[in-house]
Amino acid sequence: MNEFSSNYHPHNNDVSLHVGLIPDGGRRWAKKHNISLSESYAVSRDLIVEIAKYLFSNSVAELSIYLSSVQNFRRTESEIDSFSTVTSNGISNEILKLATLLNLEVRIIGDDNSLSRETISLLADHNKKLNVETARKINLCISYNPSVEIENAIKQREGDRSFVEYLWVKRPLDLIIRTGGANLLSNFLPLQSGFARLYFLDELFNDLSLSTVEAVIEGFNNLNRKFGD
Repeated sequence: MNEFSSNYHPHNNDVSLHVGLIPDGGRRWAKKHNISLSESYAVSRDLIVEIAKYLFSNSVAELSIYLSSVQNFRRTESEIDSFSTVTSNGISNEILKLATLLNLEVRIIGDDNSLSRETISLLADHNKKLNVETARKINLCISYNPSVEIENAIKQREGDRSFVEYLWVKRPLDLIIRTGGANLLSNFLPLQSGFARLYFLDELFNDLSLSTVEAVIEGFNNLNRKFGD
């Protein structure tokens, strides 16, 4: 086992963070406020952009967001259409504007078949213009299935290199924030999450305030982290 594989957890020499965000509660928020799913997901989209701006201005170099799991695509056709349409439009507009402003590489983690071809093309054009060696990263997990990620990494493995070097998201997570009152990760980047600090919040995502996110990051930065020692 090589060193990368045996030490696959955050390291104390990293001055920047990899943060995970699970924005849960959109359907419940729509029902609570008697609005459509599309309207609720649009509120979520705008809040994600606001939170991302804050995180990337506060020592975050990589942000992974769980937009949808493969299980979410077992929902009704109208629900799938609602979050797929808002996701495509949000990436093509708000997310790419943010990425251009902050020099972010935008990566789709999972299955991009639910996105429009125009969105895929805009993403490719954006990423081609970046120096990916210096760009920070935003990973959008869409129809994400960790089994497929791991199987793909194993198939691509070469020589004595560890398969974790071929994961779609290579860097381990430092912390994860999940809203909606559910104390589970729902298969969100399970290998990358192995040593992450977990913050489960009761608020539905659209009720999450930036001050709460700030408090989480401040609390995390004040931890005495052991880094496996």
